[in-house]
Amino acid sequence: MKKKSVIALIGTLMLSLAACGNTAPAENPAEPTAAEEAPTEAPETTPETTPEDTDEVIEEVEDIIDKPDWTGTYTEPVSGRCNINIEYLSGDDHKVTVRWASSAFESANWEMTATYYDSTGLLEYTGAKYYVRTYTDEENYTDDVKYTDGAGEFWFEENGMLGWRSANSDVDGVTGQTLFERLPNVGMANPWSEADSADAAGQAAGVGGFFVPENKEYNGHMVHLSSYRYMENLAEAEGSIGSADLIIRKGLKQESTDVSGDYNNYPYNWTFESEDGFVINCYGNVEGKTKKAIWLSDNFSYSMNIYGQGDDGELYGLDEDLMKVLVELIQ
Repeated sequence: MKKKSVIALIGTLMLSLAACGNTAPAENPAEPTAAEEAPTEAPETTPETTPEDTDEVIEEVEDIIDKPDWTGTYTEPVSGRCNINIEYLSGDDHKVTVRWASSAFESANWEMTATYYDSTGLLEYTGAKYYVRTYTDEENYTDDVKYTDGAGEFWFEENGMLGWRSANSDVDGVTGQTLFERLPNVGMANPWSEADSADAAGQAAGVGGFFVPENKEYNGHMVHLSSYRYMENLAEAEGSIGSADLIIRKGLKQESTDVSGDYNNYPYNWTFESEDGFVINCYGNVEGKTKKAIWLSDNFSYSMNIYGQGDDGELYGLDEDLMKVLVELIQ
């Protein structure tokens, strides 16, 4: 819109100049007019507008045309273990830093300069540094550099989520299947509040009692739930199952039946029926291995997310027998 307005302004200016240059001559040029006899000041000259000037203005206008706003902090919305920070540098260049925590003592980290290309709509990078940082205590750590020549790209989904794909996924595991949510501006209130138990979180959220598996072994897998939180109409319990992260949620069945917060696309999805007769929808990267499950019971929506660690993180999942046991314990 800005480009059309400036071009129209240029056109109007050129027409005005042309009109000034075509003023009709005096009827009798042989006789000087009174205006010619009187001394006059030299007229102000208007710089001539050339095609080159017009091109320069158009180029400046093209730079004004809206481009995607990449700046901000993004997070993996389910476990919240990965943060991506994008800062504008100059031109089409942006500074990108990523921290993906696998535990309280270890994190994967990326540093790169990425460039936006209008032709592809992508924020692309080369020369990225990727390293794993391990803390020996709160202040001391060691960095294990995995590569310094990484390449990849970022993009926006239609729903505004940020996608990230690495050309070095065989090393870092970033395949583009995980999407990231832009965090609100600093200063906005955190909608989550902490609770002492799952039941307390459910009561405070307004979803009634919230019951989850106890901290014990099920089908050879140890379940440990360590933290609970809630917001209006949604309660959450977080912990682990074996070496994987486990998140369980209960919410009111309102506009959305999926309260998982997981917006990833999985190549496999299937269902099974619980003993009480409700259908559990399962999703995973390997058929029969659940990474995400959602289901409805009465007026409530439930979800379970499982995140494996290490090299098999993307292929990890729980089998149907274990899922049936866990689902029956969640109310």
